[in-house]
Amino acid sequence: MSDRFGSKAVFRSALLITGSTYVAYAAGLLTNTVIARSLGPADFGRYSYLIWLSGLLVVFMNNGLTTSAIRFVSECVGRGEADAARKLHRWFSARQWAAVLGVAAVFLAVLPWLKPAGWDGNLMVFAALALTAAVARAWYLFGVSVAKGHGLFGLEAGSVSLLAVASMVAAVGAMFAGAGLMGFLVIFVLHSLAHPVVIAIWSRKAGVASAAGASDPALLQRVRPHLYWTVVLTFAAALSNKSFETYLLNSMVGAEAVGFFTIAAALTRGGVDLLSSGLTSILMPTMAHAYGAGGVDRVSRITSDAARYFQYLGLLLAGVGAFWAAPVISIMYGPAYHQAAFLLQVMVVVGGLTLTQGTFGALLSTTDNQRVRAGVSVFSVAFSAVAALLLVPRFGILGAVAAHAVSSLVVLAVVAGFVVVTLKIRLPFADLGRMFLAAGCALAVAAPVALAWHGPLGQGLAGVVYGLAYLASSLLLRVWYARDLEVIGSAARRFSFLAGVPAWLDRWTRPA
Repeated sequence: MSDRFGSKAVFRSALLITGSTYVAYAAGLLTNTVIARSLGPADFGRYSYLIWLSGLLVVFMNNGLTTSAIRFVSECVGRGEADAARKLHRWFSARQWAAVLGVAAVFLAVLPWLKPAGWDGNLMVFAALALTAAVARAWYLFGVSVAKGHGLFGLEAGSVSLLAVASMVAAVGAMFAGAGLMGFLVIFVLHSLAHPVVIAIWSRKAGVASAAGASDPALLQRVRPHLYWTVVLTFAAALSNKSFETYLLNSMVGAEAVGFFTIAAALTRGGVDLLSSGLTSILMPTMAHAYGAGGVDRVSRITSDAARYFQYLGLLLAGVGAFWAAPVISIMYGPAYHQAAFLLQVMVVVGGLTLTQGTFGALLSTTDNQRVRAGVSVFSVAFSAVAALLLVPRFGILGAVAAHAVSSLVVLAVVAGFVVVTLKIRLPFADLGRMFLAAGCALAVAAPVALAWHGPLGQGLAGVVYGLAYLASSLLLRVWYARDLEVIGSAARRFSFLAGVPAWLDRWTRPA
């Protein structure tokens, strides 16, 4: 089982997850476009609000359980203690269902304050739709997390792809059938219910199962504080992740603003996932496995490398996304959604610049610094809430995106400062500086294209030019080390037509 965490296995898993993310993202993008064009901005805003609220419930139901399950199941596997991993699985499962019931009860109690703007149906129907989808997805995510702890990253990859395509087919059929808001919401709920069924079947085939019996008390003494602080962390992260902005837009501005804001957020999230999903999915289990096998020293090296990889991808996303934002909105959603273009430009740039934050979060969780991570997240919630309350009532949807941008950048600066000052982790600032310089060179090449050729075609071409110029500049500036290409080289040598690539790339690297 330890082979699942070897460098080649991890690389293959990253490629598998990235490939499945492409499939899921393409299918989800088409699904979202079909629904938006079918419903129009107002009803699509209500649809988006229910999806957002259901997703928020999922986060509360899973709270810290998924993160802690990955962390400690993987650590047990890293020490060769398979039985301890299965017992810990059972321990987490019991708390998962308790959390589901508790969150559902609180949701029903505050339901009157959560009504979507312009919702004219029965409020209990809205509650039933949101809760059913949330419970199903929460249990699915728990199952996926345990599987990741065992190094089985393919379960998530396969299920995400399969279900995304199924949802796309159902949405297209509903469009031709002339479905309205309720029809698409029912499809969303059915799609959610399919998730736990699929993961339960596949997990059983893979041999991932819990076992009766008490976990080692010494292990639980480490698990409990990690879980408690992760719960605080997760709740704080959920509330700071555009939640205040979305809620205030729904209650103060209207359903259409929610739709525009949600489109920009979803496209940004999709771009982030397309570039980084493989690395993100394997980061925490890989860190936890390294921590169990070799302690903080091995985790520190992984952190430095991950920060470089994530920032490189983030700058690629920021540049290409900024140029492509307006054409993407125009082509996919039509002129009725043109207000989402500027929001997307801001969000995708902020998303790219803050992509490394996931690295720091995984580091704090893996090294038993959940209390610190939770403190940073509480600060993030407070800062986001203040920014949203100050800006959204006065500036509406522009205030919402400004509040999101400011809070995201401030939180990144705070957590990076803590990692450097307190944990004594040496971040690769010089390497990151090379990446920013490469991005600046690419921007200088691509910007004239967009200025000289106005319209969607010019902006689309400028995005392509930026991406190519960024890749070329990163090679010329020697952003990469020789060790970065070792795994890529071993994979490329399997294909005869790629046999010369490693040697060519090695010319543009620096020694470790």
